[in-house]
Amino acid sequence: MKKLILTTTLALAIALGATAQTATNTTQDLDARYATNMLKPGTKAPDFTLKTHDGKDIKLNSYAGKYVVLDFWASWCPDCRKDIPAMKALYDEFRDQNVAFIGISFDTDKDAWVRTFWDKYQMNWTQVSELKKWKKETFIDRLYHIDWIPAMYLIDPSGKIILGTVEIEKLKAKLEEMGNRINPPEPFTMTMPEYPGGQQAMMEYLARTLTFTTNQKKMQVEMKFNISFNVEADGSVTGARIVRVNRLEAHSPKFAKLKPARQKQILNACADDYKRKAIALINEMPHWNPGTENGRPVQTKMAMPLIFKAE
Repeated sequence: MKKLILTTTLALAIALGATAQTATNTTQDLDARYATNMLKPGTKAPDFTLKTHDGKDIKLNSYAGKYVVLDFWASWCPDCRKDIPAMKALYDEFRDQNVAFIGISFDTDKDAWVRTFWDKYQMNWTQVSELKKWKKETFIDRLYHIDWIPAMYLIDPSGKIILGTVEIEKLKAKLEEMGNRINPPEPFTMTMPEYPGGQQAMMEYLARTLTFTTNQKKMQVEMKFNISFNVEADGSVTGARIVRVNRLEAHSPKFAKLKPARQKQILNACADDYKRKAIALINEMPHWNPGTENGRPVQTKMAMPLIFKAE
């Protein structure tokens, strides 16, 4: 009996060892299997121009003088979503050390893409996409030889490839290995963006540019809502979105005399129009004085309440 137990134990140990070895080899071989076609270290990173979700052009050559991480992913990719927390940790650790991050998505559904990087995961680095089918219609995958996602590149300040990999742990190791060659950490200081002339000037801009239809004035429709947006490092405003409508009502006696169905129709139409106008007004604002971190202009996510009232 004892001999049988020993034999069984030995067999189990061999099986476990084989499983562990297989798992190790699988981990080690990911780049050998999926990254063999990626651009090699020392290669000049091809320049590109891609758009953010709200139509702003992002050019790689505008990041000259910085280290750049290119993160190729898609919201529909389970392995990509699995890597997001690790990429967020790298962004938090290295964004103040002369490292810029650009997410390049192979999504075709704009809403799903935005919901994933903005709402669900708060991926606060720059996000761009062609919004075309990967491998069939996209050009960036051919430019950077992307056969598998997630995939990542690290580019040096002169624009040359340091690393191409499908393993985020290798990217993490390379960034940590470079350490002070990137930039030593600094004491953290932060300032928030400011609208030129302050809040009063911003309210004057909105009052000056906002217009209401005759019917909206006749019904005296009022909407109180919250809007969020980004103030980019250059001071431009992008990504305006209505976060929540807190109140929607009409104050005119004429409105009170209408049937409920007609009241609902009017309020819904006004709400849609107010939302469109709010997004356009915010995105077209004059440039702000951008927020800074350690004296460096950075993208900052903002939110504020607004009230549109037609009188």
